[in-house]
Amino acid sequence: MLGISIPLSTYVMRHSWATIAQDKGISLSVISEGLGHDSEMTTKVYLDSIQRSKVDKANRLILDGI
Repeated sequence: MLGISIPLSTYVMRHSWATIAQDKGISLSVISEGLGHDSEMTTKVYLDSIQRSKVDKANRLILDGI
């Protein structure tokens, strides 16, 4: 109905929320609480994996252009 090309799921929502929160400079402790993580280290690992996926996407775009 919305014409969105990616399937929406709770994972996509959490991923998007955490990414936006980090980009807005919201503290790790607040993001951790918002995600319901027991530990800020869990949140740090989660956010680091998001950053790696951005690099992976950039690399795919570059390689597709070669």
